[in-house]
Amino acid sequence: MMQDLSSPLPPTHVCGFAIEQCQWPQQGQGHVVTGIAKLQGGWVQQWRDKKSAATPFTALFSQTQHKPKMRILNTVVALLLWGLLSADAQNDVLDMENDICPRPPPIEHGYVEHAVRYKCDKFYRLKSDGDGLYTLNNEKQWTNKDVGEKLPTCEAVCGKPVIPAKPLQRIIGGSLDANGSFPWQGHMVSQENLSSGATLISDQWLLTTAKNVFLSHDENATLEDITPTLKLFLGKKPVDIDRVILYPNHSEVDIGLIKLKSKVLVNEKVMPICLPQKDYIKVGRVGYVSGWGRNSNFAFTERLKYVMLPVADNDKCIEHYEGSTDPEKKGKKSPVGVQPILNQHTFCAGLTRFNEDTCYGDAGGAFAIRDEDDDTWYAAGILSFDKSCAVAEYGVYVKVPSILDWIQETIATN
Repeated sequence: MMQDLSSPLPPTHVCGFAIEQCQWPQQGQGHVVTGIAKLQGGWVQQWRDKKSAATPFTALFSQTQHKPKMRILNTVVALLLWGLLSADAQNDVLDMENDICPRPPPIEHGYVEHAVRYKCDKFYRLKSDGDGLYTLNNEKQWTNKDVGEKLPTCEAVCGKPVIPAKPLQRIIGGSLDANGSFPWQGHMVSQENLSSGATLISDQWLLTTAKNVFLSHDENATLEDITPTLKLFLGKKPVDIDRVILYPNHSEVDIGLIKLKSKVLVNEKVMPICLPQKDYIKVGRVGYVSGWGRNSNFAFTERLKYVMLPVADNDKCIEHYEGSTDPEKKGKKSPVGVQPILNQHTFCAGLTRFNEDTCYGDAGGAFAIRDEDDDTWYAAGILSFDKSCAVAEYGVYVKVPSILDWIQETIATN
């Protein structure tokens, strides 16, 4: 007989012996991986599904010396069991008839304790104040010693690309594909087919620039009018936008958030980048910027590319675009005829010695920095001014730590 593992387990299917009134724990995002055993030394059943077919499951036993109101010995023994996996075209099932479970050896003055452990699918991690291990109490409830009946959740892994970025790739002047090194990179297309970038920061939210949102639209256009005209792609697949939320003063902080209608499935091609918990911006530090912007022929690229750029001295950047750091002497000095937004919320990144740079259409991409301590990639900034195109010396980025509180509050309240 085939039994769907996503359904509660009927008691009669535990190796032919019932666990009376024992309910299979609820499934959230992820799956239960440890077996369940009959109280008082019954049969033990091992469970697994296609996603974890190579992993043996365990049932836990505890041994107790019976003395009045006192437990003097508590030993946990792991019994490794193997089951027979049968693949069905419609769902993941276990062949119950052919699965033979041995009777566990008896232990003196002891009993079998039901226990399950929750695990998350690949590219997700367990989020809980407990350890994920749940046991069946006397009231037939699955509880964790730290959090009680509260179930854990599975959250998307961030900043762990399967294929890390390699150095010396280009946006301007080159054609090498990033090849999956930037799974957080979104591709946004306006109603007039103008490309821009967006950065996935969770399985349902992306950062982009306010200017990207208004591409091909009048400045008086409303978000209600603009949102239906935007096309967004992640891993080359279209995703539906639910809403766009701009930073309250987006004329000074060129940032917006995009919420998707549904969560994306995180995998090797689509994965959020982590939000930084510290400031990674130091002069000379190199970050990676990916994008779908214009290339050396000023045509939008058909393949995702990236460039390594060093953080620049902020005063030199201001002098380059405004002529002086003195507010009374500042002017419009941009060599490309367009002035970037420069303030305490921004930083600059300079050209490489190969004159590699970002260009029109790359805005919204992350200034990604790999933290060697935890081997994780963080979005230190979001490219705002992408008009340098190897003509001006610096691109300008919004500091993510500067807007982190707004990001977290906006996501929490929406």
